[in-house]
Amino acid sequence: MSTVALSQTVEEYVEAIHRLGRTPGGVSTTRLARHLGVTPASVTGMLKRLSNLRLITYRRYRNITLTPAGERNARELIRRHRLTERLLTDVLGVPLEEAHDEACRLEHAVSPAVEGRIAETLGEPDACPHGNPMDVDADDRTFGLVDAPLNRTLSIVRLENETREVVRHLADRKLLPGARLRVKSREPLEGALVLDVGGSTQVLGPQMAATIRVQQARRRR
Repeated sequence: MSTVALSQTVEEYVEAIHRLGRTPGGVSTTRLARHLGVTPASVTGMLKRLSNLRLITYRRYRNITLTPAGERNARELIRRHRLTERLLTDVLGVPLEEAHDEACRLEHAVSPAVEGRIAETLGEPDACPHGNPMDVDADDRTFGLVDAPLNRTLSIVRLENETREVVRHLADRKLLPGARLRVKSREPLEGALVLDVGGSTQVLGPQMAATIRVQQARRRR
C-alpha cells in the first residue's frame, strides 16, 4: 500500500512523532510542542487532524503513537531526508553542520521518482553523512559513547543530534562518524568524559556524549 500525499506540516509532525517515539518518555503533547517549537494548543489541533487522517492513535493525556500508515510515511520521509543530506554534502559540498536544516527544507519537495534517481546517483548509500541509516529499521549494534568502557578503541558510527550547533561543536573536536577514540576516564562528579581522539585530549559532557553512537573499532589492516 502506497503512502498518501501529505502537506509539509503534517509530514513534519509525523517525522517528529516517529523520532520522539524512539526515545525514553514516549511522545506527549508537551514534548512534541517543545521539539517542534510550537504551542501545545497548536499541537492539540494538529493531533486531531492526524487522527482523522488515521496516521496516529491519540487520546488526551496518553502517549501518541503512529498507526501503520503513519509509520510508513515517517520511514519514507526520513529516508528522503537522509538521501537529501547525502546529496547536499557529497555532491553540492554543503558543510555537514548545515546539511540537516537544508534537507528539512528540501525533503518535502522530493518526489519518489527523484528520490530514486538521487539514490542511484549516490550509489545507494547505507547512511546519511551523520551516520544514521537510510533504513530506520536496520539492525543497530551500536551503543552510546556515554556508556562506553574505558581504554577501548572505538569508532564513531553516528550522531543522533544533527542540529547545526551540536555538529559544529563535535566537528571542532574531530568527533564525527568514522573517527576513532578512547575513553580515558570519567569525571566523578559531573560525569564528563576525557577522550583520546587521535592523540589529542578532548573533554565531553555526558549529555553531548549520549548523542554519539559508537562501536568497537575494527583492526586496521
